[in-house]
Amino acid sequence: MFHCSQCDKSYQRKSHLLRHELTHSGQAASACPFCKKSFLKPEVARRHSKACAIKYNQQPAPAAKPGRKRASCDQCFATKRACDKHSPCSRCRSLGQQCTFGSQQGPSIGSPYSADVSRSPSAQSPTPSKEESQFAFLRHFTDPYVEKDRLAIGTTAECSVRRNLESLYSHLEDALAPSDSMATNFGDISGAELFFRPPLLTDEYFPTDLLSYGPTKLSEQLHDLMMELIETSKSMRIDDTKDQQLQLDITQLAPLFTVSNVAIFISVYFHSLYWHLPVVHFPTFDPGNISNPLLLSIFLTGATYSSSLDEAALLPRILDVAEEHIFRQVTALSTKAAPPTHDLKRQISTIQLLQAALIIEMLQFGQEQVETRRRIRIIRHPSLVSLLRCLGIFHLKRSRPPTVCTPGDDSTWRTLATEEVCIRLASWVFLADGFLTVCFKNRPTISIFEMECPFPWRTELWEAEDASMFSRIAATDAAKLPMPSVREAVRLLLDNSDAGPLPSSLPLSAEHLLIMIYALNSLAFLARTDFFGPVPLKKIKSAANKWKQIWNSVYQDTNNDQMLLLGYPKHAEELWLLLTAMLDIAAENPTKLPYLDNAATDDLGKLNEFIQWCCRDT
Repeated sequence: MFHCSQCDKSYQRKSHLLRHELTHSGQAASACPFCKKSFLKPEVARRHSKACAIKYNQQPAPAAKPGRKRASCDQCFATKRACDKHSPCSRCRSLGQQCTFGSQQGPSIGSPYSADVSRSPSAQSPTPSKEESQFAFLRHFTDPYVEKDRLAIGTTAECSVRRNLESLYSHLEDALAPSDSMATNFGDISGAELFFRPPLLTDEYFPTDLLSYGPTKLSEQLHDLMMELIETSKSMRIDDTKDQQLQLDITQLAPLFTVSNVAIFISVYFHSLYWHLPVVHFPTFDPGNISNPLLLSIFLTGATYSSSLDEAALLPRILDVAEEHIFRQVTALSTKAAPPTHDLKRQISTIQLLQAALIIEMLQFGQEQVETRRRIRIIRHPSLVSLLRCLGIFHLKRSRPPTVCTPGDDSTWRTLATEEVCIRLASWVFLADGFLTVCFKNRPTISIFEMECPFPWRTELWEAEDASMFSRIAATDAAKLPMPSVREAVRLLLDNSDAGPLPSSLPLSAEHLLIMIYALNSLAFLARTDFFGPVPLKKIKSAANKWKQIWNSVYQDTNNDQMLLLGYPKHAEELWLLLTAMLDIAAENPTKLPYLDNAATDDLGKLNEFIQWCCRDT
């Protein structure tokens, strides 16, 4: 918290404190370029200048990025990260990047600061070593000085593909139809005109909420979510008397759970965490027809990565309660008899609960709380794996391969997409399991030998906007061999003496190779820590070398580089480096490093120490 030295107010961000301190000095922060009138608050100046331009028949001032005159280095500025302004800065130093200070950004309307920090354009860090560059992401991820966005989800959002949101807004408009016919007579204000503007493109949102125009299906669902969270928080307070601040009430939640925020937060979700966890099918996603747990997890993800959120201080408490609320349902469902997996249409609510649990699990890992990590690792993740196992999803087979759909036949496409959601749930829960093993030395919960479901579709097929586009992409894959199960693909790596035929016969993608390298890391962990490992280390080393050959081939042949820029698949090569380094050290045993013991941890320090050791000067 940042406290004002002249009054008792405090703020979460330093920029907010500096803006507040201007009210004590009486100094104007921004001025209108047309009438020269001054304002303390930049957002007020921005709104005034738009109206003033119309009054004087002038073109509005060009839009500019809000914030102070740039003083950060080019790399931190490009990724919107905090910069300590040293040369080189600590973030670039930890990532092994060059640190340069280019031309400074000039002040603009709405910019309350004009700090003049001069930096030499030639200032840069020493050229990083080859090893440091190769471990760039893992060095950043395990850096103890990184406080926010350790998972680099915000960076992904900045370079993600801008989606066509027309279908999403159409579904939202249907969900916002008043449930009371009398509410349709509240004037001619269109909800779509007010709120359905692409988020992340502007920092201005109207404060009015559609709840004021009458109850709707979506507003009633938001109200139900608030009541469920309040009841869950009450029971958590009974269970955990140490945290008396955990209980929520309607006055805290109401400003956040608004209909206008739904459109914003859902869009933010599909531009941020989604690319790291693509288990929700965007082309068929209908926000007005999903379960409460899934809506809650997506809504809170958008709130977490929305820069315009005012309830940031309350959000960690809401996330803890939401996690408890969702996983209570997961645990309850695990105790019931497993329904037949072949009838997926009757299990939509169960599938959406699994999606919600996986999203909230990943979201909570980004909150930088050791207690939360331990709870996810020991309690939540095993509970999620248990439910998938009970439902037989790890063994799920496709009813048919991706096929050309009859024009106008959306039902076949939607059925295939539902199957694909289940396969992706199995795949990304397996990836989460491998993540826990690699980063926190957690013993694998999922055996590679039970992963009998096939690989997920490649990104282009999964992202097809409609049945027609899906058919065109599926037709190009028809000549390729069907994808094997994850278990079979790893077996080919372990047993095949020639890695050459593998990439040419299968439509492998970076995501598929990410799954395979996590599988090899899990096998290596078991081989190191068990007296009788399931697979010898020597065999795993050979499989890792074959994996690298395939990675080089797939990476070089990739036509769409943008897909490799999104999410964790682009970091798969670093996991291969980590695996080979660990295998070499385990075989030679030249030193005893804490990361190579078999004790689970919730601290990334041991992994960071191991990476630093791998990058040492030789």
